[in-house]
Amino acid sequence: MGYSDPSRAVEAVRRFNRFYARHTGALHERLHQSSFSLTEVRILHELAQERATTAADLSRNLGLDTGYLSRLINNFQKLGLVMRRKNELDGRAHLLHITPEAKAKVDEIDLHVSAETATLLKRLSAAEIDQLCTAMADVERLLSPARADGEIRLRVPRGGDFGWMIERLAHLSACERPKLVNEACATQMVASFLSAMQANTPRIACWVAEQANATRIGAAMLAAESETQARIELLFVEPGARRRGLGEQLVAACTNFAHGARYDQVICRLEEPQEDLCGLFLRTGFKPVQEGSRGILWERALQQILVD
Repeated sequence: MGYSDPSRAVEAVRRFNRFYARHTGALHERLHQSSFSLTEVRILHELAQERATTAADLSRNLGLDTGYLSRLINNFQKLGLVMRRKNELDGRAHLLHITPEAKAKVDEIDLHVSAETATLLKRLSAAEIDQLCTAMADVERLLSPARADGEIRLRVPRGGDFGWMIERLAHLSACERPKLVNEACATQMVASFLSAMQANTPRIACWVAEQANATRIGAAMLAAESETQARIELLFVEPGARRRGLGEQLVAACTNFAHGARYDQVICRLEEPQEDLCGLFLRTGFKPVQEGSRGILWERALQQILVD
């Protein structure tokens, strides 16, 4: 289902918000029969986990109005749940510390939430749990501001990764041809690669780029064009993860593997000029060669070390 109409996309998001609020009980004024509201629990949880030590930290982490937050902190102090101490390094600020009594209450609420969540997940199979976690990670990535920090790692593909690569290539391709054609081309590439894997074909590789929260944000495959040439295929980075050097990491993984596999050259075919990919290949030592009326072949020679 497409959501090119902005009003339909807005309604889809609002519908999901209503569903999620009902499903998690977030509409309840009090959380798990405690004396705290959901916002109060979030504040105490940040302090208990030491993710915040000042009111400014809490405001930034939770997106709360400073005036509203100040009233809640003052009430916590009166109840003996939070202590406020002067910051010796900055006289304008105060450090916040949760009391042992409040920490115990937060831990009890955490246990209730974890138990209820575990009960909810028992209704799902292992495959469905994986699908749910992947979908939630994608929602978090898409709705979060672009970040320059955060650990990113390249790993070998697992079950479901190749289907995800096909789906993402179909949507992210900049080619003018229909998405179904892009999907068909990506499917053929993946099918060929999987056949080579099953046949234990040497000198091929694939990488999936993953954030610390297990969100998949990019991928690349390296196949054999010939005995001396390796070919980069299905190279992409999710839009929200670009401008962070991930494309260079994926290309470097391909070229380093190709060098170790004793290829003489790495190539990548682009049927249409794509500004981001062209810039990436130029930065990583590739040279363009016109191929046909529209296609461009990017080539990079690999220096082999000769040992007598």
